[in-house]
Amino acid sequence: MTGTRSESEKHKPHGGFGKALLVGVGLLALTTLSYGLAHLHLGQWGVVVALAIAVTKATLVAFFFMHLSERPGGPRLVVATSLAFVVILVGLILVEASDRPTSVLPPGPFSAETLPGLQDEPKAALNREPPSEQTP
Repeated sequence: MTGTRSESEKHKPHGGFGKALLVGVGLLALTTLSYGLAHLHLGQWGVVVALAIAVTKATLVAFFFMHLSERPGGPRLVVATSLAFVVILVGLILVEASDRPTSVLPPGPFSAETLPGLQDEPKAALNREPPSEQTP
């Protein structure tokens, strides 16, 4: 009987109804908190608080619904590697955005859409005659 699991081990509940209810109430509370804080103007801290709530909700979903708390090894390594890549890519985007020049358009009184000549039709095309039937 090595390598086989009994029926009670195969259908073992993952924490039971109480744990699912606790996680569900926690997710609902965090969602309500993020909705309520969206209407407050927290200034620069608004993004930090929203990201903290989002990371907490994602952690609850990953550990309970994806069963990462029950599985050692592979799945945890995959999640950790993907999170590392997300952090690296977001960091590279922030570095690139901070190094970007402010504007590529020269300053001036007119915007590019209202410059003369952009909305006018070419006059040569209006006076042109259709080609004749005879070709040389």
